[in-house]
Amino acid sequence: MENRTKRDVSFLNLLSDFETNFEKGNSILYAEKTYLEIIRFYEEEFQYDKAIEVADIALTQYVYSPDFMIIKARLLFQTNLHNEALSLLEQAERNSPYEHDILVLKIRILALQGRISEAKDILEKMKNYIASSDLSDVYLSESFIKEYEQDYESMYEDLCKAVISDLSNDEALERLGFATQLCKNFERSVEFYKTILNERPYNYLAWYNLGQCQNCLGDYADAMESLEYSFIIEKNFSNGYLDCADLCIQEKEYVSALKIYESYTENFGINEEVLMNMAECQIQRGELNKAKLLLNKLLKLDPYNDEVYYKLGLCYNKAEKWSKAISALHKAITLEENCEDYYLAMAKAHVALGSYEQAENFYLRCVELGPEQGHYWTDFVTFLLKIGKKRVALTALKEADNHTYDADLLFCKAVAQFQLDDKKAAMNSFEEGLMEDFSKHEIIFRIEPELALHTELQAMIKYYREE
Repeated sequence: MENRTKRDVSFLNLLSDFETNFEKGNSILYAEKTYLEIIRFYEEEFQYDKAIEVADIALTQYVYSPDFMIIKARLLFQTNLHNEALSLLEQAERNSPYEHDILVLKIRILALQGRISEAKDILEKMKNYIASSDLSDVYLSESFIKEYEQDYESMYEDLCKAVISDLSNDEALERLGFATQLCKNFERSVEFYKTILNERPYNYLAWYNLGQCQNCLGDYADAMESLEYSFIIEKNFSNGYLDCADLCIQEKEYVSALKIYESYTENFGINEEVLMNMAECQIQRGELNKAKLLLNKLLKLDPYNDEVYYKLGLCYNKAEKWSKAISALHKAITLEENCEDYYLAMAKAHVALGSYEQAENFYLRCVELGPEQGHYWTDFVTFLLKIGKKRVALTALKEADNHTYDADLLFCKAVAQFQLDDKKAAMNSFEEGLMEDFSKHEIIFRIEPELALHTELQAMIKYYREE
């Protein structure tokens, strides 16, 4: 889980000073805390090579520090240099034979390498001398072995014990969230996290995990609240902001999402994905000028971002500025020619301009790229029916049947059959659609408003509404 920190000016100046001295080959002497901050910065930026270089420099100054040996070993592990990490841990263990952080990492690496018996031997030795206050790390270590044995239920149980033994064990809580997803025991986990939070109400990871479980159970309002608590408690917890905002967008809570993204940028600075999502919220709210300002800002950061041009196209579509929409969407398609949504938006713009032949070509490309998506076929067939291409619409519906199934398509089929005077087939298709998903039947009247006066249809609707 990402827990990033927005750096202040003094740290950035320190970092610049360090990098200048490093590049010039000057001797570098810092306090342990400073080295740790610099390493953490490079880790957060996924610059593991630089983080390892800093750890090496720190080890020349603090030769026998188990902390920097463990940190470097962890970095080597993260870069898949497992044997090098083990060698360093062996050295660290000679200096600090009872340092359980060393043993925890060794067990994890050995388990990942499939050396389960060796990992279990170390675990048994840990159990013989470890203090009760460190029992959480024993369960955490055992969870690594269970994971690589694919015994996910036991992994989950070990991690629950690890958390109960030490409610401040963040690594155990992070892994418990992962284990919960593997086991899909969300209801049980909700109760577990609520119990933890009764004792530790300011445990941000417990709130975050609780929110994830509630989300998986479809309790979206509770999930949003729990995820919000996670970043209110820990303002540098970026995943809390981003996951909560994503859920807000899913639930069309665009104002809430925008507020969260604004808080995110205040804490972490500009993030292109966040700016994109903010623009999406503004488009959905009809704040098109604000959205265009953000999108143009994004183009300055990356002039070859196809998604930015696509969203600009959506802005112009909503503003009914069709020529500008087509220009923006053309740029999006030039940069990425295999995204069905781009062709769908382009088709709609051409429909608005009355360029039906071009619109049909773009619809065809859209359904070709996303044949399993029923709503693309629905839009395409609706367009064909509205311009009077009934038989072409039926042909498209037959092709759609080979790839997807959707009640909307049954209703579209009914309209096409009505228009072709095949009333019996039309009523059968309409009834099939009503049985499949009654709530979608209104589409038939949006395509062909006159059918609202069809008495037999209305009688059938009444019958199935009362069912």
